[in-house]
Amino acid sequence: MAEVRTLAEVLDALTRPGELYERLPDGSVRCYACGHRCLIRPGRRGICQVRFNRDGTLYVPWGYVAALQVDPTEKKPFFHVLPGSYTLTFGMLGCDLHCSYCFTGETILVTQRGLFSLEELFRQALRVQANPDGEIGFLEEVYTFSHLGRLRKIRAVFRHRYEGDIIRIDPAFLPAIECTPDHRFLAIPRPRRGKIQEPEWIRAEQLSSDYCLVIPRSFEVCSGASAHELDVAMWLAQVVDLSRMRRGKGVRTLRGASMRAHADANRRAKLIRVEGDRVRVFNGHAPGVPARLPLNEALAELLGYYCAEGSVWEDDRRANSMMITFSFGPHEEELARRVLSLLRDLFGVEGMLHRRETTVAVVVYKSSLGLLLKALCGTRARNKRVPAPLLWAPEPVVRAFLEAYVAGDGTISRDGYVDVASVSPHLAYGIAWLLLRCGRFPSLRTYPTTQTPIQGRSVQRAQWLHRVRWRLHGQVRGCWMDERYYYIPIRRIERRPFSGYVFNLEVEEDHTYLPGFVAASNCQNWQVSQALRDEEAGVRPVPATPQQLVGLAKRYGAQLVGSSYNEPLITSEWAVAIFKEAVAQGLRCVYVSNGNLTREVLEYLRPYLVGYKIDLKSMRDKNYRALGMPLKNVLEGIRMVYESGLWLEVVTLVVPGFNDSDEELRDAAEFLASISPDIPWHVTAFHPDYKMTDRDWTPARTLIRAAEIGKAAGLRYVYAGNLPGRVGPFENTYCPNCDALLIARHGFRILVDRLSGRGTCHRCGTLIPGIWK
Repeated sequence: MAEVRTLAEVLDALTRPGELYERLPDGSVRCYACGHRCLIRPGRRGICQVRFNRDGTLYVPWGYVAALQVDPTEKKPFFHVLPGSYTLTFGMLGCDLHCSYCFTGETILVTQRGLFSLEELFRQALRVQANPDGEIGFLEEVYTFSHLGRLRKIRAVFRHRYEGDIIRIDPAFLPAIECTPDHRFLAIPRPRRGKIQEPEWIRAEQLSSDYCLVIPRSFEVCSGASAHELDVAMWLAQVVDLSRMRRGKGVRTLRGASMRAHADANRRAKLIRVEGDRVRVFNGHAPGVPARLPLNEALAELLGYYCAEGSVWEDDRRANSMMITFSFGPHEEELARRVLSLLRDLFGVEGMLHRRETTVAVVVYKSSLGLLLKALCGTRARNKRVPAPLLWAPEPVVRAFLEAYVAGDGTISRDGYVDVASVSPHLAYGIAWLLLRCGRFPSLRTYPTTQTPIQGRSVQRAQWLHRVRWRLHGQVRGCWMDERYYYIPIRRIERRPFSGYVFNLEVEEDHTYLPGFVAASNCQNWQVSQALRDEEAGVRPVPATPQQLVGLAKRYGAQLVGSSYNEPLITSEWAVAIFKEAVAQGLRCVYVSNGNLTREVLEYLRPYLVGYKIDLKSMRDKNYRALGMPLKNVLEGIRMVYESGLWLEVVTLVVPGFNDSDEELRDAAEFLASISPDIPWHVTAFHPDYKMTDRDWTPARTLIRAAEIGKAAGLRYVYAGNLPGRVGPFENTYCPNCDALLIARHGFRILVDRLSGRGTCHRCGTLIPGIWK
């Protein structure tokens, strides 16, 4: 009697080493086949359950099909790809899944624009998408560092309400970090006898004082003009006061936050006057300040003195009128005279020296310079910050800033320790970051302040004082390092109840970032298992070769080969093997996917594809999580596919009571239209099947309403499907310019075709996007 094997055992035999992954030093692998980017340890499986790690090699499905069909290309559905053609579609087994949120809002992060808390980053979002269980803030060109010290783009900031336990991690030398229990940090066990183990990703709730957190030792250099030169007009425009400029009639009629922001940008530009190689604000005295400033050691030195001892005072009676002061101790007149010299050399400004009972002050009245210092460094002690361009400046420039800051507001002990303190957390974190850039590991601690009189007067002080300490030579004792990382011991771990907002990022490529300087992941839940398709569905794999499948396609007259159900991304290596054979035989290839893709897999597939269909199941993150993945992955997948140049069509299965509200359908249509109004959107009818029999069929009137919403949102090609002959004109393709009928359909049958071979409207000549020959 033949041995009976489980489905999993059968599938494990039908595998071979994959290509879409990265080997890690500890034998783990990072899979890039879908948006979950699973970290798979030896002997473990990915979320899809069909990609697994065997002895440090990722094995992937190969050499079988679980479903095979030759049917009309319109059934995929592709309505703008070779009308009337046939596609051989093969399917595999396995499915994919989901992500969670992590940090409290005050967590500090370094970006190329400066240091910000996660809450501040969320507030900077140009667009916020509200979902029932949270919000997604989309940023524009904001970069941060990954655990490898590489600059990586932040795709989005996520915020949602959270009630439950928060883990507080208190590392040596650094402020505490608070996060949800499942967040993962790069960590090692405390070294024994100096032996450092390979770092691994560990959940916050599994950490203890027996572990060390990881901080990169080297960082990618930021390139571009901003790293070497300041565009002064750009910085002035960020802080110039709009309150005194009269609004024009056109501005009053603008609606929406983005339009108001655009109007404000135009108004700011009018307040900035560039006159030759100088620039000034509208009410500032000529000449202004240099329009472009080299980011050199002299400028860094002046900014260091300003961050230590400077302030900007604004005249409440006159917009953009500024007084700049540098206040030094009576014994520091030499520093004051150095500031006078720098002001003269850099800006052509003559300052005044004032000797007072308790200070020696440099005073300057120059609106443009005051605004520049405000934009770069802040105005008062509590809002001071390291200028963002210095975060990426060459090391000699950074050292000039640090030396000036220490000279103005620091102390150096006899045993070689340097101490500085600030009431501004952003300034303290910025100084600590500059030290890391220069190869010095800092201690950054926060203490409550005490109310002590100054010169006999009671002075209101900030609640917290942030102290940065480092050694002039050698490293701080009590931590470990190798050529890649610092390893910082954890002093204690605490757990407390929490109710409020928590935040997370989506960071491209490495999918890690440095909250509070320590390496953390995007917090994807790698341990969630997902079963293969039910045994009762009766699906068993059938061995096949690429040559056999392409031969079947040609035998049955198919012009295309497509990879589809359940989710083709997780079997992409096998798909590419088939596509290579198909392209060699003169066929074209398409993908039918849920859109939970990565840039790596898209680039891997791109050379062999002409078209890509994505299911947009819902515009509510709560609905997507119920289905097993975050909405953000799919939206980003749609955008990536469109930007790749592949022909893209999007399908929404309209399910009663799940995603059929006017608001949700409108959100879907507007999202697609924001990418391109030429993306075909198919709204198709649901019918009860398999284990989803608790809902009725989607009525024709719902599909017609959905299609009308799509057209109203600006989409030029909207189709209603699965109800042949019952959805009026929404089965057909019309010219968006003259409304001529170009393709008439009944279900998947082509009745009239005036596009194939030409791709333009027969009446007015308008180009119709798609693949027509």
